[in-house]
Amino acid sequence: MPGRKAGSASLEEELPSPVNVPVGLVLALTLPVSLAVLWKFSLPLLAVSVFGQETVQRVTDVAFDVAARLTSPCPPWIPHSERRWLQQPSDREIRRVSGISRKEFAMMVNRGEPVIVTDAMQGWESWNKFDCNYFIKTYPTAEYFDWQKGQKIQFGDIPTVYGDDQDSWNCASGYFDTFWEANKKAAVDWLDREHEPYFLPEGSLMVGPAGHLREPMMTGFLGTPGTGVSPHLDETCETFMTVQFSGVKNWSLSWPEVYDGKLRWSPPMVFTLNPGEIMLWYVGMRHHTEVVSGCSLSFSYRFSTPAPMSYFNKLTKALQSFSQEERRRLFAETKAMDVDYAEQCRVQKNGDKMHLS
Repeated sequence: MPGRKAGSASLEEELPSPVNVPVGLVLALTLPVSLAVLWKFSLPLLAVSVFGQETVQRVTDVAFDVAARLTSPCPPWIPHSERRWLQQPSDREIRRVSGISRKEFAMMVNRGEPVIVTDAMQGWESWNKFDCNYFIKTYPTAEYFDWQKGQKIQFGDIPTVYGDDQDSWNCASGYFDTFWEANKKAAVDWLDREHEPYFLPEGSLMVGPAGHLREPMMTGFLGTPGTGVSPHLDETCETFMTVQFSGVKNWSLSWPEVYDGKLRWSPPMVFTLNPGEIMLWYVGMRHHTEVVSGCSLSFSYRFSTPAPMSYFNKLTKALQSFSQEERRRLFAETKAMDVDYAEQCRVQKNGDKMHLS
């Protein structure tokens, strides 16, 4: 048999080595998992051990806020730190009721129980009429304060500012009050088309603290999907009644509680408010809103009687069991202008009725 030439290779040497298919398959499957574990767990744990949990969380929050600002069509309205808090909700669900008596309603208010009444707008002329389009066409010179623009805008100018198609009103959101000069004429029409829900005595919305008569305290809110209000406090002692005319809006509510010997905000109770529903909430309650579909139009009213006496007494007792420094720290978390406001609420009696003021 003739010898091979120098430098020549055998057939076996020229063929590639056989591939171990099972090993390759295992590597292909485990590598992404390994990288994911490294990214999601190992690196964060290493960072926490080096820099500390609080520092890492702050950096993470800033990174998410920057990403949202670069990718969102509207300026981010809620910081990532608050979003994290909302993503750990309470397992408590808000109660939905209908056909309630005034006595039943007074008992719920006394307990300070957040509640949604699903048939509260029955008989209202404004129901199935008030929405964003109606306000733009009917009250073009009335104004709302646009949170994104940082200025007052007339309803009639919304199509000019944001586009003619309602679907293009991305970012339009704000509030309006009845006592603004530009709104006084329209406000007469807004209020004439509504009345107290059937479970409230006539005139309840016009009776202020200590029984003083006043114009109904009403604030309107307009918002497109993706807009809303970050968790905050409304610094008043009265009870709020929020009326959802159009659009669907997510809410959260929380309140001061004592847990493991510490004063903190309760885990947020998260729920959805639909058109035609009314929701009640009370003094010292932290809340946020976010429009999830449709152009949202809602009104919020304040009333002082019936008063949430049982809830208020528990709230006062819980707050007074801690130092003023701790109480102020709690309310400062909501960016409250007056961190002592809840302690300044007073119980007043007018005849047989109790008021908070």
